[in-house]
Amino acid sequence: MATQLRLRSATVDAEPAVELTLTITTDESAAVVTLAGELEYSTAGSLRSTLLELAHGDASAVVLDMADVAFLDSTGISLLIQAKQRFDERGATVKLRHPSPRVSRVLEIAGVADLFDIER
Repeated sequence: MATQLRLRSATVDAEPAVELTLTITTDESAAVVTLAGELEYSTAGSLRSTLLELAHGDASAVVLDMADVAFLDSTGISLLIQAKQRFDERGATVKLRHPSPRVSRVLEIAGVADLFDIER
């Protein structure tokens, strides 16, 4: 089963809107959330909601496919860390799949890359 959400931030001061698309695919034990666009302050809310729903479900693993994430800010990093902690507490795993080179670099600079199981 797949569900797709497209999120767009409000346009501010003639700046173009920021967009993040989430596609969620689940099976009996794992959920794959495919992200495309920019994971930042104005788009993080729906991913947070999605991850909370998954944390309350019965998936033993969550895979965040980040191959098409073009931008990641501190809000996105914080969200990923919180999700990992939440899933760890209930014995589930979180894996980051194929983060783009830009996202990988941001995680490394922030000093949090080693916290995650990253599938390159």
